[in-house]
Amino acid sequence: MKAYKRKRGSLVGFGGVRVAAVLTLAIVAALLVACGDDNSPTSPGNVIADSPPPPPPRPSRANVSVEVLSFGGVGSGQGNLFFVEFQMTESAGLGANINFFRLEVFRATGELEERREIGADEIVAVTGSNRLEANQSRTESVGFLFRATVKRGRTLRLTVGFTDDRGNNINIVEQFVFV
Repeated sequence: MKAYKRKRGSLVGFGGVRVAAVLTLAIVAALLVACGDDNSPTSPGNVIADSPPPPPPRPSRANVSVEVLSFGGVGSGQGNLFFVEFQMTESAGLGANINFFRLEVFRATGELEERREIGADEIVAVTGSNRLEANQSRTESVGFLFRATVKRGRTLRLTVGFTDDRGNNINIVEQFVFV
């Protein structure tokens, strides 16, 4: 039997050839596992997309428009009854709550003569909700009783106040001048 002397820094000696072959085989196997094959989801070229795309970003503010569909006034012994029918539309994809409907009468000089307002609590009590949903329209008819008289040059200002779902206050104003 032949005795082997171990050389420092060498695998020759205690079956060094076999140890080197086993280590080489282990390294190659580890590299193959790390690379994966084409059917593996860890392969960089094979991405599995099973989640839906992210939703589009929400708008920073509701886009609300108010269109007056009809407007009229009737004189009575107690004053003038003004009625307004209007349509509110949200088009940015962000809902809003209606805070108030306000009608103001201004003299020809621009001085405020009278103001009437219907608040959110009254809107909810009459219609059941003060909500304008995202991308929806809502039509309302409201009446206001004024002591102010209707004369040439006077202005009626209708304001609809909203707070959108991000907390932005939005006031839409429409004006009418008596001629």
